[in-house]
Amino acid sequence: MYVGRFAPTPSGPLHFGSLVTAVGSYCDARSKKGKWVVRLDDLDQERNVKGADSLILNTLDSYSLHWDGEPIYQSKQRSLYDGWRHKFVTELDVYPCACSRKKIREHSALIGDEWIYSGFCKTHTTKNKIIRSYRINLPQPCPVSIDDARLGLITDDLYKSSGDFVLFRPDGTLSYHLASIVDDYHCGINHVVRGEDLLLSSLRQAKIKNIMGQCNPKFLHLPLARNKEGQKLSKQNKAKSVDSNLASSTLFDALNFLSQEPPRELQTENTNDIMAWAVENWSIRNMRRKENNVTAGVAARSTHNQAD
Repeated sequence: MYVGRFAPTPSGPLHFGSLVTAVGSYCDARSKKGKWVVRLDDLDQERNVKGADSLILNTLDSYSLHWDGEPIYQSKQRSLYDGWRHKFVTELDVYPCACSRKKIREHSALIGDEWIYSGFCKTHTTKNKIIRSYRINLPQPCPVSIDDARLGLITDDLYKSSGDFVLFRPDGTLSYHLASIVDDYHCGINHVVRGEDLLLSSLRQAKIKNIMGQCNPKFLHLPLARNKEGQKLSKQNKAKSVDSNLASSTLFDALNFLSQEPPRELQTENTNDIMAWAVENWSIRNMRRKENNVTAGVAARSTHNQAD
């Protein structure tokens, strides 16, 4: 059975870009008679905004994006993560890193907006130093590939495009990549629909799953909504929140953005009827690019800063 999810960070209200992700993941799940789970990625307490979780859930409900079961909060999964952290340390090649952000910038390469860690702490002792994170020791080269329903075959060398990325903090808090793997595993998630800015995250997670002998989900990376300056819509770029009073017209715009070609008269219908049409007529083919093979470098490098 198809099990998909929408996993926003409660750092503010939903904007058009995150709504597009929600609509795409919902339609893909419901069109295949599947389940659609909502998870709040709230592990990073510094980014959380009080009340944003309720605002997000209320917005989804007002747009007729109704989820199955109770919403999952990552912050309530810490005991689960603690058990898995030992498994990760046992099965992955992990080493301590004492590098500050300043130190990383001194000896790492900047590609897009990602600092590609040089592996400094693999060749320099961390004895008597403050440990700031634990990183995965990637092989050289580190090939990985995923088959995306829209983009086709995506290949990359993680050692070059990512470097030894962080797995968890000294206090045991898992990175976004590991926490997502644990949550997806326990929820039975077998389809991941997200923005194409998260291609690198998908490849990192795929590589970890490969090392641990787990099956990867099926992926669908959606096109990114951008502002007039060409920047992706995000809370960091001051993207405006969607208005529940304009739900019908905004849903219509989201479906158009996803190349679903909704009939013009649909924009004045209620949200239930719009989403019923969207599910019945959902087409990945309409979104597909012409090229068959792309690399992760095609997508803009990005941290996890909008809905997944």
